[in-house]
Amino acid sequence: MALTVFAVIIARPGAEADLRNGLYNLVPKVREEDACILYELYESPEHPERFIMYEIWTDEAGLQAHNQMPHMQEFAEAARQWLAAPVELIKQET
Repeated sequence: MALTVFAVIIARPGAEADLRNGLYNLVPKVREEDACILYELYESPEHPERFIMYEIWTDEAGLQAHNQMPHMQEFAEAARQWLAAPVELIKQET
């Protein structure tokens, strides 16, 4: 059963551009992962600090493998200075 994930990402004030660039650089790397079915980034025009990643994974194990990928570890390290709060994940099996 596939797993749909909405990741709500909020930038720290003043870090919006850095977070945006980091996220856009991440997208093509994630799309190459075996378990990735869909990985799309959306920005809020009304709230430039808010981003939503719409993701579909083959299953929970695929999502867990994604979180261990080197590019995700590198992004997580850099994003600590850009994020206003932990990323909120909303998951649903589809």
